Amino acid sequence: MSDKEIKSDIVSFDENPYSPEIKKPEDIVRLFYVHNVPILPVVSKRGILLGILKKEDVIAELSDIARSSVKIDEFVQKLAKKMTMDELLPLVVNVKELIAIDLFGEVQGRWSRLDLFMAAEGHYTKNEKEKGKEEKGKEEKEGQPKDTVIEWLIYMVLEHIPRALYAVNSNGKTIFFNGHFEEMYQNAFPESTDVDIAKVESILMDSSQNDIYTSHVYKRQFFYNKELKAYYERVPLKSENKTVGYLFMFERDITKQDLLVPDIISDTDGIDELLSRAERSILVQALTQSGYDVNQAAKMLHITVADVKKRIKHYDITIAKKEG
Repeated sequence: MSDKEIKSDIVSFDENPYSPEIKKPEDIVRLFYVHNVPILPVVSKRGILLGILKKEDVIAELSDIARSSVKIDEFVQKLAKKMTMDELLPLVVNVKELIAIDLFGEVQGRWSRLDLFMAAEGHYTKNEKEKGKEEKGKEEKEGQPKDTVIEWLIYMVLEHIPRALYAVNSNGKTIFFNGHFEEMYQNAFPESTDVDIAKVESILMDSSQNDIYTSHVYKRQFFYNKELKAYYERVPLKSENKTVGYLFMFERDITKQDLLVPDIISDTDGIDELLSRAERSILVQALTQSGYDVNQAAKMLHITVADVKKRIKHYDITIAKKEG
């Protein structure tokens, strides 16, 4: 065999083609199906969100055989897109946890919806929670940045209010629901394992399924959904004086305690007012439960002592002095 013939049979590899560690685009497709997720966050070594891989984009790209042999990092880099929280909401509304990967298709851990939203809006990276002592000391002294407080607000208000919450946009399409709503839904429909979003949207918008009541005690209007067997209040979500959606706040048994959050907002309040007033309410509850111990309240809320003190001052909250 001549040198020319030998050279024609030689294949050049940049990586060891027999290494089991090397991921292929097909491996990414498997992640979508194994974990039953519609998207995969792509992150750097430091936990910074680089982009989002959508299931349909990956499958469409792989349908071209010529492209399926491309390097994994080039494949991921090409398809990973920057997305805002508004764009992500409808994709993960029924997903509690996501799998994050790096540019080489290696799994880097699990992300909650909150992790994803905050990273997408540029508020923090996943690894920022593990800062060095020096940086933490500085943070305690100066207080947390505004973006970290926004993270706390979203988490505390939307996930920790002890009521079932469901939000839709101006077109009646789902943008959010919390764990309490999932529990309520499964109690109403025991045969269901997941929330049927299309069904919920239908029964909430069907006037024949929703009776209207007026509370003489609280001077407020309530609705009763026959399918879900639950009372609820409907609060408009506003942006720049325009109604962009509605937040449904459910409760099976209407009591004064259950109405703590809606009792401090009016029907004309937008989402900013709702968040602000709910934040104050949550802060007061944490202080009360901790015996007005600011350090303990900060731990309960997962924010710094400096930030708790700053918001106590902002909301003009009176701290009861400990006896002795």
